[in-house]
This record gives sequence, structure tokens and C-alpha cells, in this order.
Amino acid sequence: MADWSKPTITSNYVTFVDEVKDRDFDAISLQYNALVNPPNASVKLVRSPVKFQQWMTGAWNELTLSVEGGGTGQTSIAGFRTSLGLGSMAYQNSNAIAVTGGTIANITSGGSYFNHQGGTMTILQPTIAGHALTINGPANGYHALLISCPASVGHGVHLQAGSSHNDWPLRIMNYNATVEIMRVTGAGSTWIAGTLAIPVGADKWVPW
Repeated sequence: MADWSKPTITSNYVTFVDEVKDRDFDAISLQYNALVNPPNASVKLVRSPVKFQQWMTGAWNELTLSVEGGGTGQTSIAGFRTSLGLGSMAYQNSNAIAVTGGTIANITSGGSYFNHQGGTMTILQPTIAGHALTINGPANGYHALLISCPASVGHGVHLQAGSSHNDWPLRIMNYNATVEIMRVTGAGSTWIAGTLAIPVGADKWVPW
């Protein structure tokens, strides 16, 4: 390490050479060794964690690099995100993701991975007017929602809602929502607004 208050006019030749060489090493190594009497505006490279600091009025202060200099120009996570043009999800943990607004498209659960250990996916009740879940089906003849369970293993759909005739756990309407086809109430009754057609003939009725 060099004493940056030296050499002085009174330094002898041998001491002068060593003092200048020590200062040269400090300068080229960006202060690998701690300085003695550093002047204001001295800059050093801290090795762990790697960062720049500047000496000013008796203390080392952080030097924040701009984006142009390879840094972010910020000292906080939110500031880093803003400077780098990243969304808020860029620094969220995978076990605590919060998404507000926007659109999530083409979600894949990875086969049987999605909550396959008996977990629950909860769709919260909206805090504003609107449906909790809307599924827009394809126009090519495929199902908007297809639930397929192995035989003798699980039920396809279980609806648990309503407690009176005014509640509808299940309501089926046409595409334009102008014709009600069937309604199942929370009191256990089934209401069919249109024509009830029952197939007749051989093998149309089977024992329970």
C-alpha cells in the first residue's frame, strides 16, 4: 500500500522510488491494497462484492454505474427493473407470483403435474362486476372445456353452489344467451324451459 501524501520534497532518492512504485501499483490495481491518506475523488474497485467506491471527505461512498457504463444507475430492485425496462414479474419468486391485469396465453401444466398431489387451484371471486372464469371455445369444432377422467377413478364435474330455487349451480343457454335450455337450482329441482325430448325405443332406458 502507498502513502498518497508522499513523496514530498524532503523524500530521499531510495524512499522516493519505492513510494512512487507503490503508488503506481495502487493506481493500476484500482487499490488492491488499502490506501493511506487517499485524496478526495480517489476511486477503488471492491473485490467482494465487486463494485466501485469513491473517497470523499473522509469516507468511501458507492459509485452507481449508469446503464451506459454497464450498470443500472439504481440502488434498489424496483429501480433496477425500471432502468432495464423489465416488468414487475422479473424479480418475483416462483413461489409467490402476483399477476394483475394483462393476458396469459397458452398455459401448459406439463402433463399430470398441475396440482397432481391433491392441491387446489382457486379462482377468487372478482372484486368488480364480472365472471370469475370465462372460457372462449374454438371455432373448429373442438370443446371449449374438456374434462377427461379414467374410468372408475374420478368424477368429471362436481358443482357445489346455491341453496334455493333462486340459485343456479348449473344453467345452460344458447350461444347468444337468448334461449335458456336448462336450469338446475340449488334446491335440487331441474327446470327445462323449452321442449323436453325423451328418446324412446329399444335400449334407450337402462337399469340403474
